[in-house]
Order: sequence, then structure tokens, then C-alpha cells
Amino acid sequence: MSISTQSERFILAVDDDPDVRATIRRVLERDLHHIIEAPDGQSALRLAREHRPDVIILDVSLPDINGFELCTMLRSMPFVNDTPILFLSVHHSAQTVARALDCGGDDYLRKPFATRELTARVRALLRRTASRLPGTVAVLRFVPNDSVVIVNGRTITLTPTEYALLHFLCQHPTEYHPAASLLEHLWEYPPDGGDTALVRNHIRNLRRKIEPDPDHPAIIVSAHGRGYAISPHVDYQGSVSAR
Repeated sequence: MSISTQSERFILAVDDDPDVRATIRRVLERDLHHIIEAPDGQSALRLAREHRPDVIILDVSLPDINGFELCTMLRSMPFVNDTPILFLSVHHSAQTVARALDCGGDDYLRKPFATRELTARVRALLRRTASRLPGTVAVLRFVPNDSVVIVNGRTITLTPTEYALLHFLCQHPTEYHPAASLLEHLWEYPPDGGDTALVRNHIRNLRRKIEPDPDHPAIIVSAHGRGYAISPHVDYQGSVSAR
């Protein structure tokens, strides 16, 4: 897995036009970024898994996979599901912009673009990922039998249900669990039984207690249609017996 320094970030540029990729590389390397290039969707998926980029620049029109479909696929991948995605496109319609944002894009830049604007957009997206940089990986440790966890040295008391929920997620790191599945495994409801709002409320309360910024969770992450998971940027330490 590639690891970026504080000054260097990995940017995945996905575009079938080599001239566009060359422009992106030339412009962003000035900011000391490492540029990874993909000419098509399949290459982008492979490189995203290998490098876990800090930002993805994605063209709408690709030779093998529609850019919107590719964005949806990327959003389902544990290691890049919350990576900022900047769409590029020659299409200027409001419908295209809306579709790009609806499928998981964070920003949209029209071609041809000014290089200064590209740099500014990427810098803005990188500021959103600052809390997930390798130097600030969250360290989470369980204290057995006390419903207590220690997050980055801070001792936090949880309810027994919150503790069991967090421990279950840590036992299956980066694996997404739908609310219905959590109801079945933790609350022992029958399949399709229980109210998924119960899970959402406990997740919300957990985030308020353990997340540095609950409005932008970096420990318990979620993906639309897939559920909840522990972020790969969390160093889970310690083991406890099932409660």
C-alpha cells in the first residue's frame, strides 16, 4: 500500500485522454503530489485498491465504464468509499452536474478547465481529508469488562450496547454491515425484524462519544446501501471476549 507524507498526496487521475492526464500531472506535481494515471475504469478500480488515493479526479466519459457507474463502484470500496471525488466533463448541463453529485461526487469541474482552478479545487478537497492522514490515524483500544474504550489516549465510557456494537464492527474491520444485519447479530431479531432506526441512533450516539468530529466521522464510516464499518484508518488494539 502506498503511504503519502504530510506534503505529498496521492491523486488518482482517471481520463482516457492522455493529454488531459498529462496536464493534471504537470499542474498537481507542482504541489508535490504523486499522480497515478488510469485510462479506463477497470484500471482505476485496481489502482484505487492498491494506492488508496487521497483524491480521485474522474472523467465522466470513459471507454469501458460510465464515470457515474465507476463513482458508485468506488463508493462501495472500503478503502476509498469516503475519498473526495472531483468529476471532469465537457458536458455543462445542470442534469449532468446533478447526476455526478448524486452518485457520490464531491465536486465538478468543466472542461476545458483553468489549471489554477483545478489546483484550488484539489486543495479544497484535500483539506477535508486532513483528519485521515497517516500521521493522525486513530488508535482505539478496548478495556475488558468495563464498557470502556480508549481513543487516542482519551478514556470513554460506553453503554453495554454501544460497547458491543463497536466491538462487533472491530471484529470485522472494513466490512460493511447493513442495519438489518446488525439487528439480527447483535439484537437477535429475526431476519427483517426490528427497527433500523435503533441502529442509527446507537451509531449516532457512538460517534458523538468517540469521533473527533462527529459530523465528519473518521472511525465509524458508512456507505449508502451498504451499512457501517470501521475505517481502515483506525488502529484497533486489544481483544475482548464476546459480551
